[in-house]
Amino acid sequence: MLRTILIVAAVLAAVLAGAFWWLMLADSKAPAEAPGLLSFEDWRAQLPSDTSQLPTEIRVLEIGRDKAPGFAARAGGFGTDWNTTYNSVQIVWPDKTLIIDGAIDAETAAGMKQSETDWAFDPAAYDTLTAAMLAADQVLLTHEHLDHVMAVARHPDPEALAPRLVLNAPQIAAMPIFARGTLDPAIADLVPRLDGSVQQVAPGVIVIPVPGHTPGSQLVYIRLQDGGEFLLIGDVAWSLGAVETLTTRPVLTQYIVFDPNEDRSAVKAQLRALYDLMAANPDLAVIPAHDGDHIKALIAEGRLTKGFTPAP
Repeated sequence: MLRTILIVAAVLAAVLAGAFWWLMLADSKAPAEAPGLLSFEDWRAQLPSDTSQLPTEIRVLEIGRDKAPGFAARAGGFGTDWNTTYNSVQIVWPDKTLIIDGAIDAETAAGMKQSETDWAFDPAAYDTLTAAMLAADQVLLTHEHLDHVMAVARHPDPEALAPRLVLNAPQIAAMPIFARGTLDPAIADLVPRLDGSVQQVAPGVIVIPVPGHTPGSQLVYIRLQDGGEFLLIGDVAWSLGAVETLTTRPVLTQYIVFDPNEDRSAVKAQLRALYDLMAANPDLAVIPAHDGDHIKALIAEGRLTKGFTPAP
């Protein structure tokens, strides 16, 4: 009898260990190479020769924040915290602005809460964002997930916002999912202004399609007048540490959070390409959308500015 119990216990332990490995550690490492996936020189070649046309600064407006275990953002990140930020980015020229991402609204933020002590939502910042969108020349999205689109899908003045939206087809197709009730026709009937190619949308701002996390995911490369270079990577990784360790989110996170699931193979290849890009260009600031600690550090260094500027 004892022998049977021990065998059963050993089998159960092996099954549990296997399940833990698969859900928390397996299928998470980037490949050894991803040649040709990202071409930095091609992006630079699209920049205007007159540097006075380039933007002067990049600003970040935090709409909400939270904290979650580090292993949710990076497989194997046990014993660490992931300080999450939900934000929008403003690119500033002397005479215009461009907004990237629509963050979350109060209802969405409350529904995503992970930490009772570290969660926060700033309604005044959300109002600032919706107003800034109407003052901007263009509004872009890194991708079509709920914590990036709410100020678009639920904007209080969709008819005024619509002409400013520069979106790709998958991003537009996803909008009805996030509306309250029926999506306003001004947003629902948008025609894509991004065609799926690498293209400059404004002087010094280039979008690079990277389907994987979502079909409409894209990077945004920015070059400033002072020579500073930045790459907004949306949710290809949730923390810079994931890029630095070539490790994506665990399978468990994918099953719990994403519907539909992301293309893990594509995301892992993108991690490798980003890692190689950072190694070859150490002055390039690679910015995951939700890495609160990294964004705070860039603000402290003076490379990013906290809060949005008033309309020019």
